[in-house]
Amino acid sequence: MKKIIFTFIFLFSIAVSAFCGGIGEMELVNSQEIRLNNIKDISVFYSSENISVFPGNSNNLVIHEYMTVDNSRYYAVIGSDADSVVVRKGRSPNSPFFRRRVEIFIPGSYLNALKIRTSSGVIETSDLINSKISLETSSGNISVKSVKAGIIEIKSSSGRINIGAANGEAAVSTSSGNIDLKLTGGTLNARSSSGGINCTVDGNAGDLSFVTSSGSVRLNLPRNFQFNFSSRSSSGRLTAPFSDRLSHPFNNKNLTQGVIHNDTGSLGAISDVNIRTASGSIAIEWI
Repeated sequence: MKKIIFTFIFLFSIAVSAFCGGIGEMELVNSQEIRLNNIKDISVFYSSENISVFPGNSNNLVIHEYMTVDNSRYYAVIGSDADSVVVRKGRSPNSPFFRRRVEIFIPGSYLNALKIRTSSGVIETSDLINSKISLETSSGNISVKSVKAGIIEIKSSSGRINIGAANGEAAVSTSSGNIDLKLTGGTLNARSSSGGINCTVDGNAGDLSFVTSSGSVRLNLPRNFQFNFSSRSSSGRLTAPFSDRLSHPFNNKNLTQGVIHNDTGSLGAISDVNIRTASGSIAIEWI
């Protein structure tokens, strides 16, 4: 008899938890629009939620929240002052069944600063054009179709980063994931502690810097790209199509350097390419 009562109580508690916290499919429960007159900074902060960012069709910032439970207490908390908007996640029920995801629509007329952060969720974006863009997640992946800004900051502590096309002063880093990106213009500082970096560069790019601790670096460059080259690897191998133009300092055999340029007789604009790996290989190829 006691076993039957215990089983009933256990099943009842699960039912109550599912009812209060949600166990079904996520549905659109909250849609809000924020006017961006004179706004110079948009910040969006969530925790475990996935965030998708799209170009908007209106002049307002639009937030869509999908949840397994429709409760206004769980809606986003939005604050604003004269020149900034801050969007924070609302409350969450004490239930393992509750789920929430977010869609953000950025109007094309908004070209100022944008910051998106989630602790353990995924960030996915379509085309972004802003003065400063910051995307950050602690343990989720970041996927960007294309991004153009004066300053670009993309960071994941333990997730993969994939960027279809970046143009600007870009800083991209991850602690334990791979980085795959294409740079169509501007500069790049890419760092990965225990993952590899795979980068394809357009001829309009500027200075490039790559640092990995235990990952390899694969770099694809156009043949007309002109640069001062410097690479250092403790235990990795360097392969490059311009090996005949490289040299090693007498007092540092781990360092390889050289000036790589076309044979037109005029150097023109020249960039710096610096690569550092601790235990990863370095491979450079012409596009």
